[in-house]
Amino acid sequence: LPYYLMERRRREEQMKRVLAVMTAVLMTAALLSGCNSAKSKEYKILDEAFSDEEYVIGFRKGDETLRDEVQRILVEMKKDGKLAEISNTWFGADNTTVPEEFTPSGASDDSLAKVKEKGTFVLGLDDSFPPMGFRDEDNNIVGFDIDVAREVCSRMGVELELMPIDWDSKVSELNDGKVDCLWNGFTTSPEREAEMTMSQPYMKNRQVVVTLKDSAINTVDDLKDKTLVLQGGSTAEDALEAHPEIKDGLKEAVKVKNNVVAMYDLGKGGSDAVLMDEVVARYYIGHTDQLEKDGQE
Repeated sequence: LPYYLMERRRREEQMKRVLAVMTAVLMTAALLSGCNSAKSKEYKILDEAFSDEEYVIGFRKGDETLRDEVQRILVEMKKDGKLAEISNTWFGADNTTVPEEFTPSGASDDSLAKVKEKGTFVLGLDDSFPPMGFRDEDNNIVGFDIDVAREVCSRMGVELELMPIDWDSKVSELNDGKVDCLWNGFTTSPEREAEMTMSQPYMKNRQVVVTLKDSAINTVDDLKDKTLVLQGGSTAEDALEAHPEIKDGLKEAVKVKNNVVAMYDLGKGGSDAVLMDEVVARYYIGHTDQLEKDGQE
């Protein structure tokens, strides 16, 4: 080939190599940036709580013999150490507050007899509420409440059936007979106590504000003109309503279907803070990889 053609070809080949190297560098930088962003995502919980709460098990109004039997077994598990064993598995300590004595109500309704006759105890839950009840990587429902309920059913002589429900419709699901109880980080309140029969509290909880660690939000007063996300149908709504001085100053209060969506949205910059159960918040802060995975599903 003539010299000028050979020189042109040489320059073209050289340019291709340069472009290939530049493309590889840019792609690697973008990948590393994404990885570093995901790894550096950190959260914080504000010291001030919106409310102090207690978890209970909710039964249909009047289902007192069923409630009594479950409560009796929980006290039995407290005494023999099984409850502490399950709590240590999930929390590293015995966080339960089940009393050590059981006092029967003296009720004579047929709710317990019906459960034993059908041979199943149907537990209604929000299956995205770790560590109380949630889906693991194999899509099995697991959690502290699930392990406790399974042990209760074993001692009661019935099978445990887990039924995920729309948490906004939990009371109607219970009253319509689709589930026998609501047991999944279920908080007691005067309104709920009027609607159903409750067990005694078995664990304490708080409604807290979660935000990104590098956020300028350090107190609840800093929520002014900010977007706060919370789960619809949860006691986070009640906690916010109890603080009109904070609610009225928000830019917006957004209700979502569960805490996974709320936390995932916060991590992606879609909101400024989340109001949620402290038990769930601390679990996800310690399991950010799972939060990323659950949020994408």
